[in-house]
Amino acid sequence: MRTECYYIHALTGLHMGTGQGTGIIDLPIAREKSTGLPIVPGSGIKGVLREECRPEGSANGAKELWITLFGPEATDLKDTDGFAGALNFQDAQLLCLPVRSVKGVFAWVSCPFILERYHRELTLVNGITDLPKIPRPSATDKAAVSGDESILAHSVGETEKIFLEDISLVREDHDDVAQYATRIASQVFPGEGNADWQKEFRKRFIVVSDDVFSFLAETGTELRARIRIKENTRTVAKGALWYEENLPAETILWGVMGCDRSRNTAFAKQSLELLEMFAKDMLGDSEVNLQIGGNATVGRGNIRLVFSAVNQGG
Repeated sequence: MRTECYYIHALTGLHMGTGQGTGIIDLPIAREKSTGLPIVPGSGIKGVLREECRPEGSANGAKELWITLFGPEATDLKDTDGFAGALNFQDAQLLCLPVRSVKGVFAWVSCPFILERYHRELTLVNGITDLPKIPRPSATDKAAVSGDESILAHSVGETEKIFLEDISLVREDHDDVAQYATRIASQVFPGEGNADWQKEFRKRFIVVSDDVFSFLAETGTELRARIRIKENTRTVAKGALWYEENLPAETILWGVMGCDRSRNTAFAKQSLELLEMFAKDMLGDSEVNLQIGGNATVGRGNIRLVFSAVNQGG
């Protein structure tokens, strides 16, 4: 199986829900059970891509390739001719959470634990061995930034401090933060046309302690109150008030996609060839704009989906 990384950059609030919640949030977002960190289920990404890539005709084997990658339509299945699609998507994990900053508007925040997972997957998936050392703030009240490029800190007396929401952190300059920022920026905002966004990412990237990040991941998501209006009176329907959780705009997640050999006997291709055909023939670019999750009609879930396989030329 051939595997590659993909990235999600939320352009608006993103709600990938789990159904009815049991706490004060009626409709929470999906989270990992073990860590409590937000995720985007891979099944949702694959389902949206299936429709995005659906061919209008069957010229040049487009329909057969689509069926091979995503599997046949349920309505077309018979007892003996079903098979799994070659593409599979792991859940997208949180990489950088946007958090309001007193200076610089907002920061893209990560932590050593998340970067360790990211480091592990890049090593396993892409065989990358030259990753920089994982930056670690020296204490819970410290924040590691990328030296002179950072725009988040300002002087409080004789100390450079960063204020994220209501948390006060002391600035620490780390060369490894700058190196990680450069690597992530090149993947999430690929190409010379995104040079300005790469620069913005480096200026706003910050690494906090695991404990601080865990707090921000729990409290730093976006909550919106929703209501339902009665059609005849245009007033709020009785009991029709609920609170809905969203990942905020500018959230960055990453995940792993895999491509297995073809299980379609009419389209016998191996995983590497299929992945290249998916990237070049169906996507045609390093990124696609999609809507995933709920509430499309009120502007939620607009994302950039970026594939490292295309960035690297397959």
